[in-house]
Amino acid sequence: MNTNAITAKKSLVRVKEKIVMGLKVMDFIQHGTESSLEIVTPLGQRLNFKSNFIGFDEHQHIFFTMPLLSRAEYVEFFMEGFNVNIEGISEQGEGALVRFRTRIEHIIYKPINLLVFTVPQQAKLVLLRNETRYELQLQGNIQLSNRKLRVVLTNVSSGGCGYSYEAISPDFDIDQRIVLEVINSTNKNAYALSGIVRNGKKKLGKQTYGIVYDDPGQVNCRRLLSALMYDGTKYVFINPKQNHALAGL
Repeated sequence: MNTNAITAKKSLVRVKEKIVMGLKVMDFIQHGTESSLEIVTPLGQRLNFKSNFIGFDEHQHIFFTMPLLSRAEYVEFFMEGFNVNIEGISEQGEGALVRFRTRIEHIIYKPINLLVFTVPQQAKLVLLRNETRYELQLQGNIQLSNRKLRVVLTNVSSGGCGYSYEAISPDFDIDQRIVLEVINSTNKNAYALSGIVRNGKKKLGKQTYGIVYDDPGQVNCRRLLSALMYDGTKYVFINPKQNHALAGL
């Protein structure tokens, strides 16, 4: 891998926890993802439920869907000013558990049900993965029984990778063996990332899966990483012309 990529790797500090401030917290929670919420009353009573993160605005508001609860629970726990602990999963980078405390600012029932919280001053990120995961957006293919499925390789690590595609079908089974082939359009080199499916989810018409490599998949992942460079936001294939031009400076 070139110098840019090596430098980017070394700059990733392996810490288990870190603090994120203000609106930056929202960058770590993907719209539409499910989070765990806990309302804490002034008397210390607690109510736990699931809700989907909708988004935020420039006025320091964050929005979540209203859960399906009993009328008694709404009366007892849904009061403006009550504290709320929120916990969600961030899929970025190494993956992290996002935890923060906020408070209920508005409870909206009409024209739609909506929970409005204030943006927290800070949040704690607890890293989940033991290996660095690198963000990508590379086109790939998975050979099915009757056709090739076009997918996007979204991230890679030394032990596995993630991919997604915008389609209702097909579905992949947990522990199903697949081969995700990525081809460098510049030199036509192919990288077969083989392994088994470990997890999957559907959201807004997009399917997302994660696989764990087998031995050949790990070898090809190392080959792939050696052909990539960091462009400031994600990893892309090294451009030989660009490297040649830089060498002449």
